[in-house]
Amino acid sequence: MKICYILKLFILSLAIVSTIGCGPKEHNPYPKCLNFGISNVRRNISLRLSVDVPRQPLDGVGDETVKLIQLPAGNSVSGTVLYGGERIVFIPDNPLEDSTEYRFEVLDGITDASGKLMETISQEFITGSVLQVYYVDLLRNYDSTLDEVYSLAIYFSEGVNPDNLIFGEGNITIYDDMSIAQFFSLTYYDEVALAVLNFSYPLEMDKQYTIRVGPYIYSSADGEMLDGDRDGATVDCNAFEVRFTYTESLSEGITVGDSLTFAQPYIESNSRCFLWEFD
Repeated sequence: MKICYILKLFILSLAIVSTIGCGPKEHNPYPKCLNFGISNVRRNISLRLSVDVPRQPLDGVGDETVKLIQLPAGNSVSGTVLYGGERIVFIPDNPLEDSTEYRFEVLDGITDASGKLMETISQEFITGSVLQVYYVDLLRNYDSTLDEVYSLAIYFSEGVNPDNLIFGEGNITIYDDMSIAQFFSLTYYDEVALAVLNFSYPLEMDKQYTIRVGPYIYSSADGEMLDGDRDGATVDCNAFEVRFTYTESLSEGITVGDSLTFAQPYIESNSRCFLWEFD
């Protein structure tokens, strides 16, 4: 009799647990941040959304729920939608138009593995008008040790003529604080307007370097010369030029110590997250 009573209590407790659940309630999946800002956005860019997904994978990610709209006409931009883990990516089939407004949309219809709907997101932005260096940063190299950097990435606002991407004054140079040239080989990825400088010897931690880019680098779209100092004009023939160092934390990238022109990195909103181009 006592055993039956205990058994009934055990079954009742299981029923209660199954009804109210255990632990904190899971939240709906939601968008965390985007890899682009709201103005002067690069034309050669894959639009990336970082998402928080309690129960992977997401279902319903596709061209019906992820869209890029050209404004004001409202035409959909053709492209490819990709999803993996905590990234949703829209890759336009062609570079975006310059000085043009767009709206990136993630619509209703995306759910996680438990059926919870993901929150929607919509952000409007405008592309840049002239060829500029968007930013310079370290490129992660899994084959090197943490305190050695063999590669530096130069992100342009749009595609450039790769014949201009050579070591030389007026093109690309990098010197250390003893004015010793740091020679490199270069690989250019036109689909993301990215030039990768690969050094024969690693840059040294906490040492100051000066990199100069341009001005004699030209757009592959319209032949326009690089606006090095990012003042909206090219007639002054100024180069992009910054002094920088880097520290032990590669995740923090380079630290700009001094800007010789107006080439300070763009100030982005807190909602901007830097997602690596090849993640």
